[in-house]
Amino acid sequence: MKKRIAVTSLAILLLAVPLQAVLGIGDVVFDPTSYANAVLMFEQLVKSYDQLQTQFNLQSFLSQVVPVDMGSRYRTPAAGLQPLGAPSDQFGNLGPWVQQLNQGGSAGSAYNSATIPLQVYGPNLAQWPSEEQQKLASQYASLEFADSANIDTMQTIGQLRANANAADQAIAALEADSLSSDPAMNTEVGVLNKINAATIAQLRSSRDTARLLLQTLEQQLAESKRRRDTEAAEMNAQIGRMEQGTAVKAQYTSTITDTLHSFRWQ
Repeated sequence: MKKRIAVTSLAILLLAVPLQAVLGIGDVVFDPTSYANAVLMFEQLVKSYDQLQTQFNLQSFLSQVVPVDMGSRYRTPAAGLQPLGAPSDQFGNLGPWVQQLNQGGSAGSAYNSATIPLQVYGPNLAQWPSEEQQKLASQYASLEFADSANIDTMQTIGQLRANANAADQAIAALEADSLSSDPAMNTEVGVLNKINAATIAQLRSSRDTARLLLQTLEQQLAESKRRRDTEAAEMNAQIGRMEQGTAVKAQYTSTITDTLHSFRWQ
């Protein structure tokens, strides 16, 4: 307000007092338009200065550090992912399985080291009835699918455990940078970079969760197929008994009457 009063007073003074120039004795030069424009420009400069001062004060306020020790006040302890242990390995075939789940590696060989191997049917399978061949083929496919889903799940679990330490270190570093009181770590670009890093970490965590859920569905699908095959086999056997039971029964009972009539005690 004082600045505006000073500017207005200066303008009145300039307009009231003529400007004299030495162009000749007694000559007076006065251009009110030029002085009015100069006053308007000066007022605009004052307004611009006020706006810059306001913006500077706002930026200074926003750049102030939180007046607490954020590291000790907001740091949250986390529980690490513990490695899987085997209390005993009596036959020595569980070690590769546990190592795969803890460190990753070849899931197929580790899985086979502690499971009963699935044998292969020989040429005698062709001698079985077609219905039995179809049933055996379906059951065999169920076991193969279950093995594939189990190996895939072991592979994912091993990768997650193998990467757990690196993921924990990255999260701890991000937490330390976020809670840091260093002004260089709290610039606008620095804060945006930390937000981006946290977003990427969240995306990867969501992806790992989705993979685990997908493999859970694979396990459920394998179990569902196995139950479906068992129920289908029972249903087919019941249908066969209903459709062929009368003929089979007649085959064994049609001669009972004749046998009884022709029976004689010796």
